[in-house]
Amino acid sequence: MKNFFIYGGCVSRDTYELIKEQNSLAHYVARQSLISATSKPEKRINLNLLSDNFNSRMIKGDIQSSLFNKINQYSSNVDIFLFDILSERLGTYRLSGGTYITNSTELANSGILPKSDFSKTLIRFGSERHFSTWSKSAEQLRDLLQSNDILKKSYLIKANWTDFTIQGTTTPRFRGIESEKANELYERYYDFLVQLGFRTIEPGPEIAQSDENHKWGPSQYHYQSEFYNKIIEELGLS
Repeated sequence: MKNFFIYGGCVSRDTYELIKEQNSLAHYVARQSLISATSKPEKRINLNLLSDNFNSRMIKGDIQSSLFNKINQYSSNVDIFLFDILSERLGTYRLSGGTYITNSTELANSGILPKSDFSKTLIRFGSERHFSTWSKSAEQLRDLLQSNDILKKSYLIKANWTDFTIQGTTTPRFRGIESEKANELYERYYDFLVQLGFRTIEPGPEIAQSDENHKWGPSQYHYQSEFYNKIIEELGLS
């Protein structure tokens, strides 16, 4: 049995779901860009306006920049730190005062940001400003994992987006982006993480296809079972 810390989007989560009966979950952080994770916590937003469900807890964690604190809290019990950078696609808001929060759908649906009286600027994924800011955050993540002795236990999932399902149908597009363009934008982010020393698991493009029968429906980043099984095999848990 392995104890997992999962950080990222549905790629890591869906992988763990297939092996959760034989393993355990120390903690899960989602909907939190690395830029937000390394920001100072934003204390001007009234978190009492949020309900107590999964989406709201993820929004709270993002606003409070919880990732690093949680890594420090759980690192001694972590066998595998499994992460993806899917959440970076959302972009981040830079708020007046210099803090950052993730431009997630959950944040938008909560309606909490318009109720806060300060200005914000959207930094779009793939832009020079986003990559430059994110790169510094990625270095901080590497250093933190190293200091907690779990960098060697860390696995990055490189998930190439797809416009097609194994049934031959097309997938819905995230904010109108074609998968080829998304993969092109992501490439330098993955390259940078490899340069930092992160071990990467990349299921081949021939199996990076979606499935109409996926638990959460077809998507550019919801994959067929063979995709997740390849990750599990690379983790040595098949």
